Amino acid sequence: MMRRSVLALLAGVAAVSGCDVPVRHLDTGGIELGGAGGRGGEDGEGGSCARGFVVVGSDYQSTNVSLLEPSGAVLSPSFISSASSPAGLSAALSGDVVLPSAPQRGDDVVLIDRSAGAVLTWVELRSGSVAAQLSVATGFASDPHDYVELSPTKAYVPRFKPNLDPGQEAFDAGSDVLVIDPSVPRITKRIDLGSALADVPARFLPHPERALRIGRHVIVLLGAYRADLCETVPARLVVVDTATDEVVDWLELDGFHACWSLALSPAGDELAVACAGEWGCENRSDVASSGVVRVHVGDELSVVRSHRATELGEGPVAAGIAYASARRLLVTTAGQFAGIDGPAADDTLIELDLETNESRVLLRSQEEPFTIGAVSCDPVCGVCFVTDASRSGGVVHRMTVGEKGVDVSGTIRVNDQIGLPPRGLGRF
Repeated sequence: MMRRSVLALLAGVAAVSGCDVPVRHLDTGGIELGGAGGRGGEDGEGGSCARGFVVVGSDYQSTNVSLLEPSGAVLSPSFISSASSPAGLSAALSGDVVLPSAPQRGDDVVLIDRSAGAVLTWVELRSGSVAAQLSVATGFASDPHDYVELSPTKAYVPRFKPNLDPGQEAFDAGSDVLVIDPSVPRITKRIDLGSALADVPARFLPHPERALRIGRHVIVLLGAYRADLCETVPARLVVVDTATDEVVDWLELDGFHACWSLALSPAGDELAVACAGEWGCENRSDVASSGVVRVHVGDELSVVRSHRATELGEGPVAAGIAYASARRLLVTTAGQFAGIDGPAADDTLIELDLETNESRVLLRSQEEPFTIGAVSCDPVCGVCFVTDASRSGGVVHRMTVGEKGVDVSGTIRVNDQIGLPPRGLGRF
């Protein structure tokens, strides 16, 4: 049931992308950054507490972006939205906006619009003004899935979809990582990921998902799907050298399919990968190929341990994943609607103890599945946030991290006036 529901949501996004969706214009604009912020390390981990969290609210037709303090206080209920029309905004936000996996360390927040226009938008934190926009569609609906800043003049953008009729314009092959210069902004190069799938049949096309920078490398989470998405091979982590923009290594996550997201440990030496499992043409998730894979990051990538979804005791693993601390990992699982595939099941938020390998449910969805969404944590401050699109019309749960584990400390309504349910999270 998971695949059918997810594809239905995606179809709804495609149907309304680019439409003139009425949203009340209630922008509250930028914020004072003060002396806060600045994080140690190239990967954005360590150092001081995060300056804040970005919340994306969406009904899959329109989007509202809010800003929170780590304390849970709302800094800006409507930082920017689909109804915004500030100078520099030439392409309005669709209902399918996501945030970079890594914390954003500069003076802008980057929004990734995955709709047909495939637009990156840089928004100034202090003013809420749009600094720049760049389409990475290159003639087709490329579906960008992440943004990894390497320097003020260089960034990587993984594009999920292939182009089955390339050669019409520059950089239009798809299933790749684009290299862009954010200072212009413009596309400068593309990185072909095909070499990481040289050992699999040609019917499986590369589909890059999320990515994170670790030192001089960027690790790209790569899936490989048949054109109809009904069949996959095990996912891979692909290592790209940022000095040469070339694939230099890859690791197969044996037995794990359709991996959607990844998180970096507080020490920066381990990745946790969330895998939904192969959906198949029967429209149900294969829980046996779903779970969490922990990978050591060093001179070579190596699997530390895998945690099958069946071990976690709930449904297939969903996209939400974050390290709450060096010992504790938060993971979401997907529920299902009642039907031919079985009774209704809740989404859950699970705390996984990495020392004992024990897990416990912290949160369940209310009334409907596919509503507990993103997870974002700041291990330095000991706080995590989780989006919940169904409870009380849509809230963000704030959680505190202590020696004995993670506890829900409160719920936040980020914007009562616009009222779009929160679904995405990021840090700045």
